[in-house]
Amino acid sequence: MTRSGTLLISVVCGFALIATAQSAPQSGAIPLSTKSARVHRLLDLAWKLDSDQVEQDKAIEVMRKVVKLDHNFAIGHEILAQISLDPAEQVNEQKKAFDTRNRATPAEQTVIAWFQNAADHNLIPAITNMNDVLSQYPHDRWLVFLANSWLMAQTQYERAAAVYENSGIPDSPGLINNVAYTYAHMRQFERAFALMDKYVVLMPNDANPQDSYAEILRMAGHYNQAIEHYRAALVINPQFYSSQFGIADTYLLMGDEVRARQEYEIGFRKFSSLPELSRIQWRTRQATTYLHDSDFEGADKAFQALADYAHSKHMSQVEADTYRQMAMYPRKSDHALAFLTRAEDALHEHKNASPTAIQQELSQILREHVELSVDSGDEKTADDVLAQLARLSQNSDDKVIDSAYHGAAGARLFSKHKYKEAIPHLEEDKNNPLSLKSLASAYQRTGDMTTAKHTEETLANFNDPTLEQALVVPAFRKCLENPSCNTSTKNAFMKQ
Repeated sequence: MTRSGTLLISVVCGFALIATAQSAPQSGAIPLSTKSARVHRLLDLAWKLDSDQVEQDKAIEVMRKVVKLDHNFAIGHEILAQISLDPAEQVNEQKKAFDTRNRATPAEQTVIAWFQNAADHNLIPAITNMNDVLSQYPHDRWLVFLANSWLMAQTQYERAAAVYENSGIPDSPGLINNVAYTYAHMRQFERAFALMDKYVVLMPNDANPQDSYAEILRMAGHYNQAIEHYRAALVINPQFYSSQFGIADTYLLMGDEVRARQEYEIGFRKFSSLPELSRIQWRTRQATTYLHDSDFEGADKAFQALADYAHSKHMSQVEADTYRQMAMYPRKSDHALAFLTRAEDALHEHKNASPTAIQQELSQILREHVELSVDSGDEKTADDVLAQLARLSQNSDDKVIDSAYHGAAGARLFSKHKYKEAIPHLEEDKNNPLSLKSLASAYQRTGDMTTAKHTEETLANFNDPTLEQALVVPAFRKCLENPSCNTSTKNAFMKQ
């Protein structure tokens, strides 16, 4: 499994990372400020638990011990901030890292500045910080791991792979696991499977290699094999909860929504003390099963319960995102607008969320507002909100926000039948099924049938259990598989 809920900051990566690292002095691990031998041992244990075995909850407990043993160990607070699955702890530990940074070594201070600038949405300085410390210590496993994960969160997969490939660390199970996901997101599945084979050999008695193999198989559309590997992980470690929920996710994508909901409930009953962000992730996916069944009443009930839970836990970004998703599936436009208003209201409370998370969520809300206005024929509002989103994108240097803007701009141009102009925008948002659907149609309308076919294949094989996937991909697959779904019918679907 990948480490979920961490690295909630983002970065634009317009830099020559490989060239920088290759021209730098070849150094080992960054020097640490702590003098405690026990802290050093615990850091090594946390590394193994978090990266190699992906036992995040155990790694978090170890890091909590670290910062108790050495309150002034700033980089310890920083690592805890990055691996925590509790939004409040992420924010608090980031503050502690920044407050104690003067006691840190120069390299540690640069790492803390990197993540503090990112959390404050000062992304150009954050890029500089990351470049500086990676150029000095390109082979430090924590730095490589954090940088790879950070770039992955930004969908900068080629650069994330480059960080690993340039590290010269070929035998770290945790890094092998991470980069396998990187290749999988690049749809280079054969490279990903080869790394998974190596990961399993390196750690035959651990559950995570089987769990990760399962997830990457699922991403490739090999559902039955994925379930076999998830079950193998549970045989090795019956408490490895991500495999139980992975089984549920796989049934969701297979279209067996009743079985999926049963498997989610088994997980929630068996693992009652899940980390908050993990619980929210799988409750969201459980709610999405109702959309696969076109049960909008069931979806409303499930999503509203999740929004209420997030509100009770003072998680503004999570609550806002839940209401944003409720605005996306079929309903009257005034009802959808009401949910977007609730989303913005929740976001303005700004509780237990970094400025970056708030800005990224706002971009998603604005994007949905543009799409909703386009669908309802309110062109003035669509243009006004799109202009607001454009300003947010121009001032942010944030890949997540940029993707939201380009997706919205592409949708607006597509609605005006400006297909050629829409294509470059939609191409910047290829990780969203909504944009992929419009992009395939835009290619068709401009006569590029080869690229249209390739884009349709990408859309049909989109296997992330997201709400956007639920709204687009199952119906598109049915159309492709049904001989009676002729070209005109498919084109009608693509226009929706």
